[in-house]
Amino acid sequence: MDPVDYNFAHSINLFASTSATGEVLEARDFILSNTLAPIADFNQAMLKMPRHKPQRTLDRVLDYYARAKVPFRLHVPIDDAAVNDELLSRGFARVADVPCMTFDGVHCGAPAVANLEIREVDDAAGLADFQRLAFESFGFPVEIAPLALTEELAALPQVAMFVGRIDGVAACCSALIRTGDIAGVYWVGTLAAHRGLGLGAAITAHAVNTGLARGCARACLQASVMGAPVYRRIGFAHTRSYLRFDFTAG
Repeated sequence: MDPVDYNFAHSINLFASTSATGEVLEARDFILSNTLAPIADFNQAMLKMPRHKPQRTLDRVLDYYARAKVPFRLHVPIDDAAVNDELLSRGFARVADVPCMTFDGVHCGAPAVANLEIREVDDAAGLADFQRLAFESFGFPVEIAPLALTEELAALPQVAMFVGRIDGVAACCSALIRTGDIAGVYWVGTLAAHRGLGLGAAITAHAVNTGLARGCARACLQASVMGAPVYRRIGFAHTRSYLRFDFTAG
C-alpha cells in the first residue's frame, strides 16, 4: 500500500478505535470503522485494494455496515471505471472527491501571525480546547467531541495535537499522525471569528515541521475546498484525489 494512503487508512483506524464508542475491522483489502454515530463522517472506510475481487470485498463491507445500521463514507484511492460502476450498482452515491496533497520540502514556512502562540496538547485543559476547536471548526456537535477525540488518542506516541491561541484565546488547531516517514496532518481548523488571519497556514506548518523534526521525510493531508489554496501557498502539491462514496443504511 502506498505510504501516503497507509497514513490515511491508519488515521481512520486511530480515530475510530480510540473513540468511546468506536470499533475497527481491518483486512488486507479494506478498513472499516464504526463509531455508532448517525453521521457518515464518523463511520469511514477505505478500499485498500479496489481492483482485487471488488464484488467479494463489497459484500463484506455492506454486510458489516448493515449490521451496524449506520451511514458511512467509503474512500477509494484510485479512479477505476469498473470499480466505480460496481459501487454505483450497489447503491453508493458518489460525492465530491477529496484532494490528497503532499509536502516534500525540508521546512514548511507560513507567514508569521501576530500574537499567535502554538502549543502541543499535554494536559486535560489543552485537550478540551482541542476537542472544542476541532468540532466547532468542522461544524460537528461540540458536545460529542470528548467521545471522539479522547485521552487515549492523545496519549499515542505517533499522535500530537496542537492548539493555537491569539492573545491567550484558543482559535485554531491541528493534529499530527506519524507512520514511517510520513507526517499526516489532520483536524486543521480555525474558529469562524478568527478566520482570514493566516492561522490555518500557521497551524498546518507547525504540524508539518514537528513531523519533520521527529523523523518524517514528507507530509500529507486531505484538503477541503477552503483549505486547498492555503496548503498550496505553504508548499503542498495536489498529487491525486480520493474518490468518496456515501452509503445510507436502509
